[in-house]
Amino acid sequence: MKRIILGLLVLGVLLAGLLFFYPTKDDSSMSAPKKLRTLTPEQLLTRTHRLTEPMRLRTATDVIPGGYAAAMAPLMIQWQASKPFEKDGFVIIHNLNHGGNPVDGTTVLCSARVPLDGVEAVEFILLPLDNVGREGLVQHGQLRFIFAEDKPVELLNYGSPEMGSDRRIWDLVFSWEAWRPPNMGYDVKTGMNPASYMLSPRVFSGPTRFLDDALGQRDWFSYRLRMPGGSHGFSELLKTNLALCDGVARHTVSSILKQSEDQWASQAPTSDQGADTLLKDWTELRKVVAPITVTSDTLINLPEKDMAYQTLLRSCATMALYTINVAVERLVADGHTDGLDEDHQMLPDLGRQEFWMTELADTDLKGVFLRAPAILRYLKENPQSFPKSIPKKLQQAGLLQLENGKALKFHYRLDKTTPYGTLQENLIK
Repeated sequence: MKRIILGLLVLGVLLAGLLFFYPTKDDSSMSAPKKLRTLTPEQLLTRTHRLTEPMRLRTATDVIPGGYAAAMAPLMIQWQASKPFEKDGFVIIHNLNHGGNPVDGTTVLCSARVPLDGVEAVEFILLPLDNVGREGLVQHGQLRFIFAEDKPVELLNYGSPEMGSDRRIWDLVFSWEAWRPPNMGYDVKTGMNPASYMLSPRVFSGPTRFLDDALGQRDWFSYRLRMPGGSHGFSELLKTNLALCDGVARHTVSSILKQSEDQWASQAPTSDQGADTLLKDWTELRKVVAPITVTSDTLINLPEKDMAYQTLLRSCATMALYTINVAVERLVADGHTDGLDEDHQMLPDLGRQEFWMTELADTDLKGVFLRAPAILRYLKENPQSFPKSIPKKLQQAGLLQLENGKALKFHYRLDKTTPYGTLQENLIK
């Protein structure tokens, strides 16, 4: 018991340290603030009519109405062009990050056709964001779907195969992130208040995300998942993930557009001849991105209160874990329990916002320690709030592949082995 109490005290102190000393984005090396470019409603509306064309953005300066970074736009599915319920089903996704260059600050958003039965492996990835410990204390979590050789993801409008262009991608990385302006660094403490950040489910081609992370000195520690039902389980996890991402994305974008429209309407002069046109653009935009119901599952159709970023409840890692747990719940309901330890099965639950969490966002160090009992209680009941504890929970539930009795894990870094071979293998000599 003493060891448990001591461990919880240590976790509480560590959380206090994270809230106040976790490094955010450092702009000290920038000579001057960069001028932002706001995409107009007319431009965004044009985009909705030409979705399959790649869109090149300036990562650090381009914003949508409301001031949110355009490069952080979430995954959205074009359901009208998709066939998710047919044999050899697929979906068409938009806002896939592929081919940008972090060195010159560009992001390219593409469209792709994703086969729903093409997944041959899935990885839960942890990325250390600090230098505390071998794998770090502060970590980002994300899911990587690896597709079979003969069932790749196919980029759309990215050069024709008839002229020799290779449009195939063999892995996608899904990352739940705190959507914010491009010049605003992420802050753990601020994220305790769900009113601070929007929740953006982003999607990357594996190589694009790995390069971004490698340049940020973030190694990949990848845990290979196993799912009840084998390949069917992987397919169910992909479908669950896509439906969750699209639902949250549509709510988030709709909320931003509504907020921006209200702000504009309160300031626009009544004599402005372009006001009616702008209002029509906004109205049409909101229709295009409005939520679409594709399932009756309440675990996927999240309530509005669960559609904002929150450091403990709806972070990158907890949303990835929630996605896994929802898929497992659906598989169990269909009779797939092979390999699952039902005594350790985790229920899909995003928790609830407690009053002390909101208070933490605006309190000082003394305020954190005054709320220590509540923090310790929560951490004891929800150890998965620390991403590093998630692999253990997955292994206990029978959801990790094992090798010699240990979780199958890969450590990828740019100067050694990447998921795509070594750098020397992939560069022109």
